[in-house]
Amino acid sequence: MLAQAQQYRDRSGLVFPSPTGREIFDATLSKLLRENGIPAVPHGYRSSFRDWAAELTDTPKEICELAPAHVNNDRVEAAYQRSDLFDRRRELMQHWAQYLQTGAFVCATTRLT
Repeated sequence: MLAQAQQYRDRSGLVFPSPTGREIFDATLSKLLRENGIPAVPHGYRSSFRDWAAELTDTPKEICELAPAHVNNDRVEAAYQRSDLFDRRRELMQHWAQYLQTGAFVCATTRLT
């Protein structure tokens, strides 16, 4: 899907930009899924990822929460956690992508820590 989306890319840096070049709203994605007969909701994608990360990896919760680009809303935690943990998030998301492509946890011999 991401390879197909490249034909629509613009200079915004967003994977799925709106016609105005801004982020699309959650309601837009829900509508798109519904109109195309896809029996899913956007929240289900995040929920599936979190279930997978909790059940098949030992990745710390902080990394799992930041991986889908969520912001830490706890002001105290955010004040002390200044790193975006990008390299660890990237590794986790690479394993998630492999899992989605193959249906199996390809790194079964080592759990992500």
